Amino acid sequence: MTTSTQIADERIEQDVRRLETALAGVAPLDKEDILREIRAHILESAAVTSDRDAVVDRVLRLLGTPEELARRYTTECMLTRASRSFSPWLLLRTCWRWATLGMKGMLTFMLALVGYGTALALTLAVFLKPFMPSRVGMWRGPRSLNIGVPAHAAGLHEVLGPWFVPVIAVAAFAVAIGTTQALRWLIRSRSPNTSYQIPRTTLESAQV
Repeated sequence: MTTSTQIADERIEQDVRRLETALAGVAPLDKEDILREIRAHILESAAVTSDRDAVVDRVLRLLGTPEELARRYTTECMLTRASRSFSPWLLLRTCWRWATLGMKGMLTFMLALVGYGTALALTLAVFLKPFMPSRVGMWRGPRSLNIGVPAHAAGLHEVLGPWFVPVIAVAAFAVAIGTTQALRWLIRSRSPNTSYQIPRTTLESAQV
């Protein structure tokens, strides 16, 4: 005869197996640690109550689906890796994933877009200058200053001349490096924890 304890244990194992499948992109050692941590937390919550089935049910609901939990863990693994990386592509992709989890991630992603977008635009202007020497430059007008190809050149004066390429190339590099360092700092300062932790309040509330 199947008891409520056996049913609860089977539910735990089913969710852990779903989580394992959803963590396909996580390194094997990290995946083992995550699965062990989740199983231990659920069992810890269920061990201090007589109504094991009800507590397990509530803990699983509070944690969210295994797929949601895997997405948070996967994003955290990406953030940890990105915090030590200088790859703009990895940082931009990681910030996009982080943006799906909260406002700070969204603001960081917007910073990444603006910073790397500006660096890319400046780099493009540097490469276009030799092919369009009279049209590409840093243009100054009575009330404006812009870089690239102006929509209306009347009343504008190109201020850098032959210095355009070296100056703008340095500016593009500086913007890219500054953006990278800012993103790494924001990612490192997101939390004092180095890995995703299940809030203790989740487990405590499940035991009430």
